Amino acid sequence: MKLHLLHKNLRSNVLFSSFTGDEFLKLWHYHPELELVYIVSGKGTLYVGDFIGNFESNNIFLIGSNIPHMFDSAPNFEGESSSIVVHLNYDFLKKLGQLGEEFNYINSLLLLSNRGLKFNTKESQKFKNLFHELAETSSDEKVLQTLKILYRLSLIENLAKLGSIEWIEQINIADDRINTVIEYIMMNFKNEIQLNEIAEMVAMNKTAFCRYFKQNTQKTFVNFLNGVRINYACKLLKENNASNTISMACYNSGFNSLSYFNRIFKKNIGCAPSEYR
Repeated sequence: MKLHLLHKNLRSNVLFSSFTGDEFLKLWHYHPELELVYIVSGKGTLYVGDFIGNFESNNIFLIGSNIPHMFDSAPNFEGESSSIVVHLNYDFLKKLGQLGEEFNYINSLLLLSNRGLKFNTKESQKFKNLFHELAETSSDEKVLQTLKILYRLSLIENLAKLGSIEWIEQINIADDRINTVIEYIMMNFKNEIQLNEIAEMVAMNKTAFCRYFKQNTQKTFVNFLNGVRINYACKLLKENNASNTISMACYNSGFNSLSYFNRIFKKNIGCAPSEYR
């Protein structure tokens, strides 16, 4: 899974697109534009920074500028995957937010979006018509319709912030070697990962790599890897699936010791896996 910088080449401040197909494009990527996503139909796993969680029909997400993300469709979903996506010029929104109090909601969304936002599903269903109207409006009207949607979204109190502040602020996604390592972790965290393999991947010895990784992420390699695995375990434990036992969440997240998993889970989350459920 390679992290791609996508250039949208916006000829206007708002770029509208829609997708319908068997599954969403599995592409770990980032871009300077904000991305507003309405999932018309589909389900799967969403990656935003170090966040790993589920997405499903009627979900709405706002992903900030230059935040790596990917929508990975579930293989067992029956039916077409469909989405409405709006890419928003960051500088345009920032200038709007400076025009007066009536645009303060834009400043709030810009600030919160740097971690990625998921809006309450029940509230999101109210936006179904607004997004479909957006799909049908002329190009000149899409900016106004998008601002209308953003304003309505800003009124929702129940929203989830996705990626951690530490991940967003401390990791330099423009660094090719760090990118290479993070890409490998995100693709392979469910499997055993050897430190010497990672070090060789970026042409370093283990000592130099550990020092370099901590300088660029503010975390040791083991702590970073454990954090990704625990986030995925949380995703599994949240799912309404009786087969997702604590033991299964442990081993399916890449841990090979249940006692070690329980200890790291409590350290990272603040409670035992049994209490989290």
